Formats: sequence, structure tokens, C-alpha cells
Amino acid sequence: MVFNHASGGIHDLVSAGGISSSAHPWATAAGVQMLLRGGNAVDAALATAFALVVCEPAMSHLGGQGHALVYMTSEGKSVALDFYATAPGAARPDLYEWVPSPTQGGYRFWTKGDANTTGALSVAVPGNMAGWLYLHQRWGTLPLDVLLEPSILYARRGVPLTPRMAAFAAESRARLAQFPAAAALFLRQDGSPRPAGDVVVQEDLARTLELIARGGMEVFYRGEIARAIVEMVQSAGGILTLEDLATYPEYRFRVLSPEEVDYRGSVIQATPPSSSVVLLQILNLLEGFPLGKYPPLSGEKLHLLVEAMKLAFADRLAYTGDPEFVDLPVEGLLAKSYAAERRSLLRSEQANAGNIPPGNPWAHQVSPRDEAGSGGNRSRGGLITSCGSSYSSRKDGLPLRVPSGVSKDGHRSDQSHTTHHSHVDRWGNFVSLTQSLGDAFGSALVVPGYGFFLNNAMKLFDPRPGGCNSIAPHKRPGTAPCPTLVLRDGRAVMALGSPSGTRIINAIAQTLIHVIDHGLGLQHAVNLPRVHWSGEELELEQDLPQETQKFLRDRGHVLQLRQARSPWFGAVQAVARDPESGLCQGAADPRRQGAVAGADPR
Repeated sequence: MVFNHASGGIHDLVSAGGISSSAHPWATAAGVQMLLRGGNAVDAALATAFALVVCEPAMSHLGGQGHALVYMTSEGKSVALDFYATAPGAARPDLYEWVPSPTQGGYRFWTKGDANTTGALSVAVPGNMAGWLYLHQRWGTLPLDVLLEPSILYARRGVPLTPRMAAFAAESRARLAQFPAAAALFLRQDGSPRPAGDVVVQEDLARTLELIARGGMEVFYRGEIARAIVEMVQSAGGILTLEDLATYPEYRFRVLSPEEVDYRGSVIQATPPSSSVVLLQILNLLEGFPLGKYPPLSGEKLHLLVEAMKLAFADRLAYTGDPEFVDLPVEGLLAKSYAAERRSLLRSEQANAGNIPPGNPWAHQVSPRDEAGSGGNRSRGGLITSCGSSYSSRKDGLPLRVPSGVSKDGHRSDQSHTTHHSHVDRWGNFVSLTQSLGDAFGSALVVPGYGFFLNNAMKLFDPRPGGCNSIAPHKRPGTAPCPTLVLRDGRAVMALGSPSGTRIINAIAQTLIHVIDHGLGLQHAVNLPRVHWSGEELELEQDLPQETQKFLRDRGHVLQLRQARSPWFGAVQAVARDPESGLCQGAADPRRQGAVAGADPR
């Protein structure tokens, strides 16, 4: 095994036997173990996914949700899996009372009593197990109990808390303290958070993983585990039912074709529906400019990048929603003609104001609108909304109130939640997988006796009725995860992804541009300082060159400087493979305490 921790170095890890990259070294090791045992990229991804719930329990868990993008050489195509959480069947548009406040570009909504973020009402129907076990059933080659061996071992023997996990426990202390099962894991008896280095033994979780190894989908969604989830949620005032869980694998889990665009001769694919469109729009807009002639961190290049972000995120606010419930002009949004039309609004000499209106992609939609939605999937809930407008401020003109403990821009902290991992094997199969709980520790609810956290994905819905992203039974919220693949000549050559809310999209876009336009290696591309715009302010890592900062200010940008190498700007895990030589490369983002490792085929 060839192993590299994320660092400030710019050299890629290289291996001929396949590579795994994740945000925790033990999880990466679990993935590479499967490659060494003859498993493929899917086996590696699943071993890593389960290990991450043990090693990074604040970031994702069995009760969470996610997306995956898979390329299998035997099929010669990519397949997108959407196993994001859905609203319970009893959810209604007015479930919460909105607290007027910044929304982080339509991504985060505060409600009275934090009911959509903490406790039983914040829990949506979890999808991780449906997605992961589908991956195993369709493409896995090693037995499920083998894939779970590392995670069961880690849970039973204990995992030291990283500084990052300890920081999350401290930040979430008040939330965890409300629920005995969560407090028992991450708080001391006196209520103080457990410090970095403390070894967390998770025996209940180990037993649950053994149950899943034996019982698979059935035990989680219809059997013993399902009953425990519902009993706990309903006893705490939630609305999740056994029917919600039992119907998720068949009726809510989705197998889809990825969205894609051509970018400078490469095909960029991403998981639908909402974040993929924003990422691909940014690339479409920038394809009209010769970015490669500028240095990667030049003011000229970054000005164009930020302006493209503004245009793409303006459309995200207007056209985000579950395509089974809302009619989305995805074809129009990704049309090259639409990109050319919107590109005309991008001024190379002056920054646009932040309140750019959305465009009209319907004029570029070749397929007619129909009540089955943009993806051709008829809404099971029977609710179809045509999107084309959005709202993010009070109509009475009063200022938005910032909730207690939240900064003026709507951020609770500079920490990023969610986690991502990428894998490639010796045969050229790729997996890009993002998994999440929502916020750190999700709802803060742990299923007693089973040791796993439940999500708070309901926080991603707009609590105001009548919008594209408003709450409805069985609906998916607007999401940010965006697992991504790069194809050349019909073969996958690169997989990447990131955590951190709307910063996911921009972190991936910048990494792709560094590789494709500037010819950088993966690790160098991942390491470079980043910028971010999602609708409210321009954020920069403060180690961007001073001359670049001055250039941007001179163009009219107002800069919000943040800590360098901050996980707030995402944590890209990337792998690549040359299809001719079979040589694999990998990188892990130094913004998280992760690692990339390769399997030595000898």
C-alpha cells in the first residue's frame, strides 16, 4: 500500500493498482484494503463509506443521505445514484415557522426553535443504506460482510477523535446534550465535550453494522432497525413512519443518467438534479474565455470565474427543486446557446452587482414543458410547480434578522459538514461518492441501542410555502452534493467531489479548471487557494496573492477574507487514471485531515 496524508505538497500519489482518497486516513485504508483483496472501485467505495461513519460521525452516518456517480468499464457508461433524503409522507408546506435571515444563497433556512435543524422534526427519510446497498448488489464483487470488516473493527476497538471531530463536538455541545444517546458518545459525564485524542468506542454501532452485513436492505428499511428508528423519532415528536422507510428503496431512491456538458474537449458529468446544473453552467459560461492564458490565481481569471458564479447561482435560486415535483428547464440551462446569451452579461472590466436576475432558459429548452417534470419523471405527489422566480428577502422591506449564534452572513461557523471520497481501480472503474447528515451530527438524534445518527435534511427545504423548494410529502430538498466525473474519448479519466454546502460546486469547478485549463497535477490543483460566491458575498482564502486581491477590489468586488486552507472552502478528493498506461493518480485536500492511498499490484 502506498499512502500519503494530505499536505502542502503538490505531487500526486501514483499507483498502478488503483487509488482511494477520503477525508480520514483510516477510511482511505479501508478502501485500499478492498483493492488489495481483488475488489473493484465500488468495493473500495463501500468499505470507505462505512468506515467514514465510524471515523467521521459528525459528517455522515447510516441515517444520512448522498449521491454517487459510477463509471464501469464493463458497461461503458456512467450511472448516477440519487439516495438523498426525502420529506416524510406527513410533511406539509407550513411545517416550520421561518425566521427571516440570510439563506446562504437559498441553501440554509432558519426556523423558530430550530425545529428544522435539531430533533425529531428535522429528520427526513434516510437514503444512504438504499444507495450503498444498491451499489453492492449491482457492482460489488466482494461479500458485504468483508466490506464491513474494517468499520466493525474500528467501531469495536475505538477511533481517536481528530481535532476536527473534537471541534464539532464542542460546537454542537448544546445540541448533543439534549439527547442522552448522543451525549453518551461525545460528551463527558460533566457535560464537557470529549477532547481530541479521546478514543471513542461504538459497540452499539458495531452490532448494527453486523446486522446490516447479515440483513442488508430489509433489516434497515423494514426490519428491526426500521422499527427502532420510527419508535425513537415518533416518541420525540417527529412524523417519520414505517411506511416512509419501507417505501424508500423502491419508490424514492433513483437511478439516473448524469447531466453532462462538453468542456474544452472533455465531457464533464455530474449527478442531477440541482447542483450539477450550476457546476456545468459555470463551465459553459467560462468556455467562452481563454482562461489558460492567465496564471491560475491571476485577478483577470478569478474575476471571470466569480462573475460566472454569480450568473449560475442566480439561476440556481430560480430553478432549484425536485424534478418530480417541479418543472425544471435543465436542457435549457445547459444549452450552449443559453450560456452564450448569459455570457453577454459578464463584464471583464467591472463586477456585476450581487442581485443579478435569473435568465430565461425556457427559450433554449428544445423539449416542451410537460407535467411529468424536466426529467420525464411524473411526480408521485401530484404537485407540479413551474419555476422561474425566487425570493430571499422580506417583502415588507424590514431587515432580515440574524439568529442568535449566527454571523451576519448566515454562517454558524467556519466548519464544513458532509464528506466525499473518490476511487479508481486497476481496470478503470471509477466511483465518486458524497455522503452527509446535513449539519454536524445531523439532527443530533442517535437511535438508542443502535449507535447511529439521523439526518436533519429537512433544513434544506424553504419553509415558506409556494416555492420550488418548499416542503411537500416525499419531496427532495434542493441539494449541493455534486459527485463529478471527467471523460475523454468515452472513457472515464477522473473522479472528484467535495463537501461544504454550496461551496461544493465552486470547489469542484476551480479544481477542474486548474487541471483542464492550466494543466496542473491533481494535488497542485486541489491545494490552490479558492474563491466562493453563492449569492450573498464574495469569500476568498486569505492566502490569495495580494496583487490578485487588489485587482478584484479595483474591479468593484467587495472581498470577505477567510482563513487560508479552511475546510469552509470544501475538501476535494480526486483520483485519475491514464487509460493508455493504466497509471492512477490521486490527491487529498489539505483542508481536511484526509489521505490518499494506492494499491501496489505486486
